[in-house]
Amino acid sequence: MKRSRKVHRTKPTRAEMKAQLLAQAEATIDQFLDWVEQTERPNLTQIEDAVLEFRRQVGQAMAETALQAQDATAPVPGPHCPTCGREMHYKDDKTKTITSCVGDLSLQRSYYYCRPCQQGRFPLDEQLQVFERTCSERVAKLAVELCGRMTPAETETILDQLGGITFSDTSVWRRVQTWGAKLKALEAARQAEALTVPHRGTTGPGAVPLSQKMGVGMDGVMIPLRKEGYTELKVGCVFEVALRPERDRETGEEVERAHAVNTTYVAVLGGPEPLGKALWAEASRRHFPYCYDTQVIGDGAKWIWQTVVPEHFSTSWQLVDWYHATEHLYAVAHLVYGEGTAEATRWVKGMETPLYQGQAWEVASRIKDLAQAHPAQAEKLQTEAGYFENNRRRMQYLELREDGFPIGSGMVESGCKQIRARFAGAGMRWSRLGAENLIPIRTALLSGRFDEMWSAVYKLPPN
Repeated sequence: MKRSRKVHRTKPTRAEMKAQLLAQAEATIDQFLDWVEQTERPNLTQIEDAVLEFRRQVGQAMAETALQAQDATAPVPGPHCPTCGREMHYKDDKTKTITSCVGDLSLQRSYYYCRPCQQGRFPLDEQLQVFERTCSERVAKLAVELCGRMTPAETETILDQLGGITFSDTSVWRRVQTWGAKLKALEAARQAEALTVPHRGTTGPGAVPLSQKMGVGMDGVMIPLRKEGYTELKVGCVFEVALRPERDRETGEEVERAHAVNTTYVAVLGGPEPLGKALWAEASRRHFPYCYDTQVIGDGAKWIWQTVVPEHFSTSWQLVDWYHATEHLYAVAHLVYGEGTAEATRWVKGMETPLYQGQAWEVASRIKDLAQAHPAQAEKLQTEAGYFENNRRRMQYLELREDGFPIGSGMVESGCKQIRARFAGAGMRWSRLGAENLIPIRTALLSGRFDEMWSAVYKLPPN
């Protein structure tokens, strides 16, 4: 059988490419001037639309001119087969359309084939890093990033309206699944590295200055899964602590209060153990283990204090969020005095002072007294008393605030709300795999680390 031979196209010279582009630009300028003359009293939106269209035409022409010069320099002899290592032979030229940020581009490239392995290659696709043979890396990244913030259908609309990029919602979702899986694999590798016990005599990365305070927070949010119903997505965050001036609500004086800054997030659709590993990996990346003064903050969920903290953060200060604690005070007051009554509010205000001063045992004792005086509510009141009694060592609010730590878990609750907004919108139902592949994209965006993580997985060969 006669083997096909590569017929090389002549690479255009600089003068030829310049002449081609000038001709295209002149034709586009004439079209634009015709539009200006023929359109009476256009508004700004019409002018914008016209300029954007003509800009797209010029940009597309420039990109296609650059592409025409590429395949003429295809390798001779042919590339090696990735399976057997033999030379692959030219078979024919194939043309396809590539979606890019400067429009849909027509790409003609040489196809090489290894008959024994029945495997083909497009060297130009590899050179240009055409993703899944359909789009540029920039388009793939933009689609994945936007879908981390909004639905695939909304992403399709934004790409079309703002970028003039034709990309269907199904194409968007396929890229999310492909690259979300790569981000998930990257996080798994980093977790494995963070959990590896260092060899004796080795040292870790550069230490955080001893004066720097850091903390971690944990919470959970429910998202809808197909066949599973609403399932808890456990969320963790790592933050630095900074003092900022604010006005005290009680005294009106300006005081310095601790706030969480530079917050990054992790999330796991699973139990506390996987979240603990993910949170420890993120904390290690940010040098949390080398920081002298650290804090763990969360609500009263047992999985936080009985599983994650003993395993990974046992040397940190532990604090139950102040606002969750006061919600339990209100629960007691409503049981005894009725919801919304002045007596309920007065009782809560009277209990906030000893609670803030670290006297949770006193609060528990007062609630037990109420349980004896109100037998009908005794069981629920005893449960509330147990909440304060069991968490009393995690309720040193005055001490922690004076030591320069925040006493509210707003930093992790904010992350939960933003994650829930993407996963629990009206009509949303997720497959477990689909949610798991979107989670690392969403958390990377919330953490301000999407570009860094994309660059890391971009170096890997695409599927």
